Amino acid sequence: MTLTRNTEIIAPRAVEYLSGEESGLFTYEDLQDIALRGCAKMAPNKLAYYHNTWDFFIEFEDEVEDFFYDKYGDTWLDKFSNNSTSVRGMVNHMVWTFVDSIAKEITGIK
Repeated sequence: MTLTRNTEIIAPRAVEYLSGEESGLFTYEDLQDIALRGCAKMAPNKLAYYHNTWDFFIEFEDEVEDFFYDKYGDTWLDKFSNNSTSVRGMVNHMVWTFVDSIAKEITGIK
């Protein structure tokens, strides 16, 4: 697994939850599919519905927000609010973008 140093520091619990060998939400092959196609196109099985992405966000809110703050700075929230018509839609977009980014880091797929 090849994570950036910032991701290792900012989001270790979320990364472990997504990719842990024994209890990860996704297998390495799942993460490759996500990295190649993106969550929005494939709606990964365990994060396919708003209630799934909402639960993930509530559990890892600080890590997700810190990850995007580190990546985009003070305007990080604008990236998601401009493309959403509801809070649930915005959270869904954030979680899927977060998972896409983590999948790309873990697999090395750009």
